[in-house]
Amino acid sequence: MANPTVWQLSLDSISISEIRRWPERAGPHYPHRVILKTRGQACAVHALTEFLNASWLQDSDLDFLPHLLNLNREGGGVNLREEGTAVRHGERIHIYPMAAPTPSADVNYAEFCEVVRLNLLYLHLRRFWVDAPLSQALEVWGLPYYESGRGFRVRQRG
Repeated sequence: MANPTVWQLSLDSISISEIRRWPERAGPHYPHRVILKTRGQACAVHALTEFLNASWLQDSDLDFLPHLLNLNREGGGVNLREEGTAVRHGERIHIYPMAAPTPSADVNYAEFCEVVRLNLLYLHLRRFWVDAPLSQALEVWGLPYYESGRGFRVRQRG
């Protein structure tokens, strides 16, 4: 019997965009937000969304995102300390919020990897469109974003 506290989710659409629409020269990192439309229990959606938006997953120089894409089939995981843990079980991945003893979300691993890949691609685009101009004291002229069905785009500054 499946653990009744683990809620299965199916991802319908994904969007990724900056929290600040037009960053100026305030610093090198501008947090982004992964927004999911899913089918499943609200508490599971919340657990997955919070995990995917963890501060440890906001930086492409850290190995967390690539590691999530290559988890061992049974028991491979990533611990983001106070921001949660993801553990793979076959074709599923369980998301544990913070230090919870039981998982709060159960997601298809292939769908989860799709979100992680898009997040990684987004971070690379952000480096080109935002971080590189800022490092040269240039104005940022656009911000990348992603929407299911439309793919990656850049909002041009007017």
